[in-house]
Amino acid sequence: MKRNSFLLYTDSMDIISELSDAQAGKLLRAMVLYQKHLDDPTNMEYEEFVSDSIVKIAFSPVKNQFDRDYEKYKDVCSKRANAGRKGGLSKSLRVSAIQAEPLSPVKTLIDIEKELMSDELWKEQMCRQSGIGAVNFMKIIQEQIKKFFEYISATGSEKTVLTKDDAKRRFFWWWTNTGVDAYNKCRDNGKQRTTDKNSVKSKPDIQSRKSDEERYTGSF
Repeated sequence: MKRNSFLLYTDSMDIISELSDAQAGKLLRAMVLYQKHLDDPTNMEYEEFVSDSIVKIAFSPVKNQFDRDYEKYKDVCSKRANAGRKGGLSKSLRVSAIQAEPLSPVKTLIDIEKELMSDELWKEQMCRQSGIGAVNFMKIIQEQIKKFFEYISATGSEKTVLTKDDAKRRFFWWWTNTGVDAYNKCRDNGKQRTTDKNSVKSKPDIQSRKSDEERYTGSF
């Protein structure tokens, strides 16, 4: 329990100022050696420097102060060690408690899909945010949810959808970046097919009328 420093109080400095240089040197040597071996009371190496009666008298109050400071130091170290042990025990108990907690079962994509299908409030919010009109989106939302989970499975992204909240965030991203484009393309293709069918139907009627007119003219 050795220290890297020690305190020298100003009243000790006053004592040193009353000594000769030789005596002050011996006193300083005695201080250093005493501090060096404070944890070993049997070591009396410092005594050779306090053989002078004046130096010995000057050293006595300094020695007593060193002893009091060292006892305080040991007390502080002991309290810190106890606090560290308690902290370590508390941390160990917290870790044990966490490890003892049963893990929540992992939900499957099917479970999360069912939760999403039954979340009416979220579906209403998505209808308002869909960009194609709430009424239109409400008609196709269940189909789009199924397509979303098919996309997640096809791309191997199952680990990004572990909870219903994950699914909500990923669905919004998927719809705005993929789903709505596919929907608009499908809708546009449907309109084009309808237009093409109407055009095909109209041509025979024109030709039929033309043939009738020719036959009607030729009869006269």
